Amino acid sequence: MKKKKCFNKINIISGKWKGKKIKVINNKILKPTMCFIRENLFNWLMKNHLHMFISLDCYAGTGILSLEALSRNILFATLIENNKKIFQQLKKNIFLLKIQNISLIYQNTINFLSKKSNIQYNLVFIDPPFCEKNILLQKTCILLEKNNWLKNNAKIFIEYKTKSKKIFLPKNWIKYREKKFGIVTYLLYKRILLNKKL
Repeated sequence: MKKKKCFNKINIISGKWKGKKIKVINNKILKPTMCFIRENLFNWLMKNHLHMFISLDCYAGTGILSLEALSRNILFATLIENNKKIFQQLKKNIFLLKIQNISLIYQNTINFLSKKSNIQYNLVFIDPPFCEKNILLQKTCILLEKNNWLKNNAKIFIEYKTKSKKIFLPKNWIKYREKKFGIVTYLLYKRILLNKKL
């Protein structure tokens, strides 16, 4: 007898899919970004032209950050996920929402970012599995900058465990907003060219 999958549901909080519930696998690996954190993030981004953003979700998981952005009419979203079960459920949710302006990639994020990019993104989500040493987070930030994945003025959202090892970010990533809640710290950075004024 096949073991029945256990699901949770999370809400999209705003935009054309406001109130829409999506199924997510009940998996210890997953830690969907909380509603009020998503709300804060998109409030921070409100002054920008979301409809002109192309986003990269480095550790998609439930995909809720990208789905929230697409609900608010960003131009295009790329999502990377390397857990097969999580990937398959995310694929189903994308199909049910009939999303066309999306690319879902089944791959290891570090391997994906290790090559030079022909595409540059102006909105990036970095929310890897929590780790005391922040190894994935650190490597991801380095590769995004090193391999030409980011447009100038790109916005980078980072979420990590508050009591964890300090991360060293590229010098041209300027902190725009920061908040903490419980064990979570979340920040928004802006990428600039070092020879340009802020």
